[in-house]
Order: sequence, then C-alpha cells, then structure tokens
Amino acid sequence: MRETMRPYAAATVLAVLFAAIGTPLSAFNDPDEAGASMSLEDVAYYDGSAWRSAEMTTGALEGPAGGTSPTARVKSEMGGPKTYFILGGAESKFKIDVARPRFRFSGDPTTAARVQLAMFEVKDESRRTPVEIGKGGTMFNRGAELEVTKVRDGLYEARPKKSLQPGEYALVTSEGEPVAEFTIADRGY
Repeated sequence: MRETMRPYAAATVLAVLFAAIGTPLSAFNDPDEAGASMSLEDVAYYDGSAWRSAEMTTGALEGPAGGTSPTARVKSEMGGPKTYFILGGAESKFKIDVARPRFRFSGDPTTAARVQLAMFEVKDESRRTPVEIGKGGTMFNRGAELEVTKVRDGLYEARPKKSLQPGEYALVTSEGEPVAEFTIADRGY
C-alpha cells in the first residue's frame, strides 16, 4: 500500500505548492491561460536564393460566431450561418511562384504548435475562409497541412506537406493575431 500512495502524495504536494504560489496547474497545460504568445513574428519566405520578409496584416471576423456565444457556435455547426475570417483586397501583394514554399518565423513552442496554413476564397473584393472559434483556439477550416520544424530556439520553419494550388493563402495562429498573407501564382501547372 505504501508504494501505491507515493504518486498520489507527490501530486498532492505539487498541488499544494502551486496553490501556495498562486499558479493554477491548468496554466501549465493551457497556453492561453499561461499568457504565452501566439503571434507570428519576423516571417520570411525563401525565394530560392535568399530569405525575404513576408507581409503581415490583420483581418476581421464576419458572422455569428464572431463573439464567444455558445448559441451562435452551435447554430453555425448545425449548418446555420458560418463565421469567416476576412482579409481586405482580392489578392495579396506578396506573390510566390513555388508550389511548396518554405517560411521561417520567430516564436515560441506554443506559436509553432498553433501555426496553420489557411486557404482563402475571393468574394466581393475580399478574401475569406471559414473558422471555428472555441476555448482551445481558432480552427481555420480550409487549408493545407504544414510540416513545422525547429531550426533553433525561437526560430521555426514551416512548409506545406503537399504542393499548393494557385490561390490565396496565409500563415495564421488565431483570428486576433497578424497573419502572413501570400498568393501562389498560377504558373500553368
């Protein structure tokens, strides 16, 4: 019985210790609660010969789940009105002619874990993509899978797992943070 009590005793001691210093245990599991940054910074694209700075911009939400209303989220999930993340203009000024571009960005492990590659459709002179906003963060519903690797502390590289079709894209972490927008140019492929 003494051997089975040790893990419980250790957990109890840790809980008491964290309670004494005022830091909840959940703060170490939930990056939002821990105050970790999720912002992409210093995003660069490799053009084949050098790293070039990517354009950063912000977007806006349109639709019922733009707030945190549980009712709006449920209605959206049941086929009701969708919520979109909107970028201004019909296309990005930043053109890329490589189907599997490489990007590097500064950030912490939380940012690297949350970075997504969102794909946008053009409508009414703006670009939009459907999103779901929940307690765990923002999910951009249309996009491509990314391979994210650590280059060194504070520097990560992201690359799509498959070639991208011509169109509008952005590296994103959440609806409230700057995004690195770009266009994959149509090269006849």
